[in-house]
Amino acid sequence: MFDPADLNRLYRYCRVLCDQESDAYDLLQTAMERCVKSPPRKTASEIAYAMQVIRNLFIDQLRSNARASFEPFDEDNVALDFDLASLESTMLDRSELEAVWSEMTVVEREILYLWAVEGYSTDEVAVHLDKPRNSVLSIIHRMRMRLKERFGEARSAG
Repeated sequence: MFDPADLNRLYRYCRVLCDQESDAYDLLQTAMERCVKSPPRKTASEIAYAMQVIRNLFIDQLRSNARASFEPFDEDNVALDFDLASLESTMLDRSELEAVWSEMTVVEREILYLWAVEGYSTDEVAVHLDKPRNSVLSIIHRMRMRLKERFGEARSAG
């Protein structure tokens, strides 16, 4: 699509628009991806089309940066405030969760993942797994009860 001379020309255009060399490379990369995904019509020049894509992407980035304010992160002045006891309880909770996870069936784990992690509705989970909706609701309810029993007992004992 583009020979090295064309890519150098397009890079120089990106460099003119961007302050940083790395930003220019990123802009060129994104523009080339866009040009490959949706090539220009037969009547348009490939270079002109690519330059238009670069310009539009650059303007989009400017608008995006204007909407969101970015503050530099100063790692040297970060105050770490954590309690070792809470870290220890977090590790215990993780081991408890791993134990519960290993006791679940494949179907229960899949339903839990789709429902709790991916955010699927119970209807969507039922369609995805080709199961009746009430079966999915029943499995979720049983998992909740099992977790409540297990973690309720662990908390009262600790």
